[in-house]
Amino acid sequence: MVIAFACIIVCTLLYYTSIIRQTTYTESSEHLDEVSRQMAASIVKQSQSQWNMVEMFHNYLSDVPYQDDTDFNSYIREKKEDWGFDSLCFVDKDAMYYDNENSFSLLSQKEIIVNLLTERIPVILDNVLFEDENKLVFLSPVENLSISGKTFKAMGATYNSQNLFDILDIQAFDGKAELYITHKDGVVLFRTAQDSAISGYNLFNSLAEEKFERGSAQLLRENIHSDHQELMTVHTDNGEYYLNHTPVGVDDWQLIMMVPMDVVSGRIQQSSIITFLCLLLIGALIIAAFILLYSDSAKKVLHAEEKARKAAESANMAKSRFLSNMSHDIRTPMNAIVGMTKIASGHLNEPEKVRDCLQKINLSGHLLVGLINDILDMSKIESGKMVLNNNTASLVELMDNLVGITRPTIRQKNQEFNIRIHDIDHEELVFDSLRLSQILINLLGNALKFTPDGGKISVDVCEQPSPVKGCGHFVFCVADTGIGISPEFQKNLFESFSRERDSRIDKIEGSGLGMSITKMIVDMMDGTIRVESELDKGSVFTVELDLQIAAEPQELTLPAIRVLLADDDPDTCLSAAEFLKTMGAVVDVAFNGQEAVEKVRESCLEGDDYQMILLDWKMPKLGGADAARSIREYVGDDVPILIISAYDLSEIESGVNDTKIDGFIQKPFFKSTLYDCIQRYYLNQDKKEKVSAVKRLTLKGRRFLLVEDNEINQEIALYSMSELGAEVETAWNGREAVELFGRSPAGYYDMILMDIQMPVMNGYEAARAIRSADREDAGRIPIFAMTADAFSEDIIMAKEAGMNSHFAKPLDMEAIIKEIKKYID
Repeated sequence: MVIAFACIIVCTLLYYTSIIRQTTYTESSEHLDEVSRQMAASIVKQSQSQWNMVEMFHNYLSDVPYQDDTDFNSYIREKKEDWGFDSLCFVDKDAMYYDNENSFSLLSQKEIIVNLLTERIPVILDNVLFEDENKLVFLSPVENLSISGKTFKAMGATYNSQNLFDILDIQAFDGKAELYITHKDGVVLFRTAQDSAISGYNLFNSLAEEKFERGSAQLLRENIHSDHQELMTVHTDNGEYYLNHTPVGVDDWQLIMMVPMDVVSGRIQQSSIITFLCLLLIGALIIAAFILLYSDSAKKVLHAEEKARKAAESANMAKSRFLSNMSHDIRTPMNAIVGMTKIASGHLNEPEKVRDCLQKINLSGHLLVGLINDILDMSKIESGKMVLNNNTASLVELMDNLVGITRPTIRQKNQEFNIRIHDIDHEELVFDSLRLSQILINLLGNALKFTPDGGKISVDVCEQPSPVKGCGHFVFCVADTGIGISPEFQKNLFESFSRERDSRIDKIEGSGLGMSITKMIVDMMDGTIRVESELDKGSVFTVELDLQIAAEPQELTLPAIRVLLADDDPDTCLSAAEFLKTMGAVVDVAFNGQEAVEKVRESCLEGDDYQMILLDWKMPKLGGADAARSIREYVGDDVPILIISAYDLSEIESGVNDTKIDGFIQKPFFKSTLYDCIQRYYLNQDKKEKVSAVKRLTLKGRRFLLVEDNEINQEIALYSMSELGAEVETAWNGREAVELFGRSPAGYYDMILMDIQMPVMNGYEAARAIRSADREDAGRIPIFAMTADAFSEDIIMAKEAGMNSHFAKPLDMEAIIKEIKKYID
């Protein structure tokens, strides 16, 4: 059965390869056809200019007949410089051709004589008649033109073909394209280079000696005569070429283009190889998992282990070919997943052991998702398909999310973390919040990974005047006290797949793409990024961006209340104090808990009490909770005391229960954050309630509609929502969801969680149908997209369909719950 499954995978991969080859051929054909058509049109335009020139000469000479050779020759010399031709030429009624160098009969060229003198059709003479292969003559019939006593039936102008065909000297295809202008019989009129891949007087005869993968020299001859266009591939001594032909539209000229195949379709082929290897890797892992799951005896287990070992070795070889620089980082989580699955399978009766294995599998899975996202982002950027989704967004919300994402790792590694805001006047801006978050998360993620336990990490954000009208110049600095970066590696820091060789980081996973993607996104946003680092002393990454201001800030003013602000980070403390002062408050600062208690005691003795006290949770000498207990002895219960922290209050809840803390304010401090804090806890003091614990999100009494066609994904979301107390109803496709919503009374559902790619009706169509329903809750019910479509354009499409938020799979339930809280509250 395993062999049959493997054969299916191999057949699928082979079929996929054939599709990619055909797609590459089709896209290359269309691309070359378009380039050829444009060049042919340019040649027609250039040729028409020559005919116009001949007509101008004829009109001029008809109006001013010359009887004297001297005057006529003088006129010709003058016009050659002005109009750019080589010489004028004439043909009399006896078919004698004349120019300033030649005089011969055209009677041997019967077709030319008939067209020119009998049918009165303009003709072009080329190197078939002249020894000079670069010479072209544009001849047009005229009515008895007399010059110097001679009467002519046709006149024209001679040109250097190099001048006419200069337009074929294109720089596309890395300047490696070879172009030929030929007659229908294959005689070459012009070629872009004398050392071209195909030499010889007749192109068809020369090509007959070459090897064609698609088409042949004879088929090319037949296609030209039947005006049928078909892309061919030919192998010469110089390599493999695409061969394309297009009728020019001048005389019987044909444009033949030969371009190296790797120049046209190299990127597509490279992407196809990478995708092929990824699919091969996935197929190998599926086979390994299949073997593990269906082991039901000791003999089968041993047999499965042997096959798994071989599959793992095969997978490792594929991964090494995939990208050698990522081999360590891909093998590490894969080995963890396979190994922990095997361990869990052998300890099914030990819940703690299984739980530990599942946690490690989950962590490894998240790492793999990160690696895949990096690869997809890099592919998207390099192909030029990544676009910025610029919308009005809140810098406050972006920084809050950044703190929330990084908080678990900071707590786990017991690192000291500070995030500081300086001189931020504008909080509502127009930018791509997803990509700016990606920049900051990449930088902060590296700081967390490469800073030892107990180290220090900080993020500073400041606003400066921008040279760009309507924008603010924002500077983001991420600093750490980690292992630092060597001067040699700093030169290659932003290159793809680059990681420094250092025994201290060999066990730290990463794709090596993060900094490269960060640099590319910064460039897309017209910003700059730089690094300052020293080994064993840490690093500072600075990103500077000019972001459009969405609206001028509202003027925030406070009464002259006395505020005590205590924080052991001087920059945070002084920056927040400055914000409060600009709004009208009177602020004192303290840099530790003991100093805060002393200032409160002194103010009470002087009869000038503080009206609000803000205490950092972690301070030297005396922490925020202990300081609050001491301060309550002086100020009683009437003065609001708030705890400041970059940590979630749920983590410090037990330490504030007995301190009569009034509330909690989370870093970073924006001006609006401090203003809202004072509005809530001081100016609306009569309405406030004492809080000693976090208000946890509860969905009890709420009803959600979950729309998901994948049974496993449905089970995951259903479990998560039910755990929070929500009642969840399910639908398997968009149409079923629309019908359930339509049959329910208004307000029946509190929220809709919607997959996108579904049968019958997809998520976009379902969202539009719900929004257009004729009922009062159709426009306001929150609809969240939960989908594997994770790029910027997918987010835009979700918003255009009427969805409120977009979440990419695998789902980050913490982020979803945080977003749900906004709408439920």
